[in-house]
Amino acid sequence: MSKEKQTEEQSDKVVTRYERRVEKRKKEEEKERRSWKRFKIASIVVLAAVAVAIVFSLGTSFYSRYTVLNKTYFQVGDHDVTRLEYNYYFNNVYSNYLSMYGSYASMMGLDTTTALDEQTYPGNENMTWKDYFDQSAVSQLQQIKAMADEAKANGFEYDSAEDLAAYETEIAAQAESASVTENDYYTLMYGEYATRSRIEKFVEENLYASAYYNHLIEENQPADEEIAAYYADNKDSYDTVTYRSFYFEVDTDPEESDASEETSASEETAAAEETAAEAETASEEETGMTDEEIAAAMDELKVTADEMAARLEDGEDFEALCVEYADEDRKEDYGGEEDGSLNEESSYYETPSAVAAWLFEEARTEGEIAVLESESLNRYYVVQFLSRQNDEEATNEAIGNLLASQTVSEHVAEIAQECAVTDVAGELHYLTVPEETEGTDSETEAESTEAAETEAAETTASETTETVAEESTAADGQ
Repeated sequence: MSKEKQTEEQSDKVVTRYERRVEKRKKEEEKERRSWKRFKIASIVVLAAVAVAIVFSLGTSFYSRYTVLNKTYFQVGDHDVTRLEYNYYFNNVYSNYLSMYGSYASMMGLDTTTALDEQTYPGNENMTWKDYFDQSAVSQLQQIKAMADEAKANGFEYDSAEDLAAYETEIAAQAESASVTENDYYTLMYGEYATRSRIEKFVEENLYASAYYNHLIEENQPADEEIAAYYADNKDSYDTVTYRSFYFEVDTDPEESDASEETSASEETAAAEETAAEAETASEEETGMTDEEIAAAMDELKVTADEMAARLEDGEDFEALCVEYADEDRKEDYGGEEDGSLNEESSYYETPSAVAAWLFEEARTEGEIAVLESESLNRYYVVQFLSRQNDEEATNEAIGNLLASQTVSEHVAEIAQECAVTDVAGELHYLTVPEETEGTDSETEAESTEAAETEAAETTASETTETVAEESTAADGQ
């Protein structure tokens, strides 16, 4: 992808509140689409031991061998959970969180160099990050226990040998990568009394519950009619468009024009977080132009954009016109082998917000041309719609798994609630703190944390997708 195309697609992502809600819903749906793999993925270690060892500065050094291996730490339903088993789940939750957000964890207020029980969790001023991960780990453990109990009661059978071997192979690879022995790796990951044989039973139960969960997904696939109805209501989330585009932009700071083309992805993401109102009210000091001057320049751009659109309507070549109209520092992006104006199979959420709504209207016809304004970025786009497409097989599979996972997730949540948590050791502090305190800034902090997580997830989307794919391959390699 050319530098021009990346700049165009990434920087014009100033969105309305409605678009934010749509995006949030899409992310929730994507999370549900992948949830059917969740349990198997949870069994695969995804971080090097050195990074995860930070967690267990809170770990087992103050506990005796007997306490860690035999004494009940807390109960989940009828199941006694030891400190070692808790360590196993806590580590998975924490490592997966860091794997998802990496260096962006600090944006959510998490300092990986400081003890977790010394840091307030932004989503609730009454909780620490230790409480947050405790809650997540215990919740996952409740689900695993409930799923395993139900699977046994229903006579579900599953041979874990192959999946267990894949897990142990992954552990060996991680240990080699960390330049430690496998025995030392287990200790670093799960505490000083952890060994392969002691951890193995937790992994096997996790994999057993995973297999049963996936079995339920298959058993609860929706009817074709239900899939078709869902797709009809959510086409923009599954279709892609192919189009050509070129933009004219007001140069608000000529001295910085060259540098603007080199804006980093993180800077573009930060710019995209500004509201349209904030962008429109940028001061003369910041832009080098008054609002009136920008408006006059935009009027001139509109004339030029309309001229280009008219020439396209008369049959002139889009790419050739891009070469003609582009500034000197942009000409190299057009007219070459890459065909810089062409955007193929772009999703709604990958498409610049100024043009997405128009492109995804069902009334669009092949070859249709429009001039569209981006007020927030002081641009006019000239856009030509070419086609709208959908991978029916992939879409039907994704929707089927989404709807099935919603059904199964509701079921799992119900049976997990039946596995009540009893804090035998008295160390699960999240059970006793208020969820939120009214009249404080906790709600605002929670929203800020969510926004930071969204930004981090967007910025690391390709990396996350690759990680999930690798984990799924390892977990599903049977």
